[in-house]
Amino acid sequence: MLVIHGAYHFWPKRVAFRNDYCLGCQAPRRSIAVRTFDVGHIYWIPILPVGFWKHWKCSMCGRDPHVSGKTRRPFLWAGLVCLVALSLLIWTVPPESDMTFLWVLRLVVPAGAIALLLRLLLVPKEPSLKQRLAGIPPATDSACPFCSTSLFPDHSGRWACPACGSVRL
Repeated sequence: MLVIHGAYHFWPKRVAFRNDYCLGCQAPRRSIAVRTFDVGHIYWIPILPVGFWKHWKCSMCGRDPHVSGKTRRPFLWAGLVCLVALSLLIWTVPPESDMTFLWVLRLVVPAGAIALLLRLLLVPKEPSLKQRLAGIPPATDSACPFCSTSLFPDHSGRWACPACGSVRL
């Protein structure tokens, strides 16, 4: 049975900003924290109020800056192992009369395994998010990017906007 579920994000409010590295854009970007009241839904009917949550968004692409759309290397290695095992399994099947589909699989699956192995060996490993974030300087804005009001230090020592309440992190 298909159960359609998800979350609604009510009353979005920008509460913070920082310099960040967006894995979606593959570049240093400004990230914005948006506070919302989240409610879980089943079949589009709000059921479970979860509370207030902060979601970070890239200012350019609008996605979570620390989520990559690429397949991680351990999954690629697992895929390579599966392709090699499938190739061995296909080659152990005895050929029947006129099994062109089997011969196509016998050629395509090892070719895919070789292509994946070449990609894993030749494409250099990318630096981690932690290494990329080390090269990003912290935000030093003196004016709020949302309302252009001057930022002032609050009671905890962070710089905050007196007009909209956003914080520079």
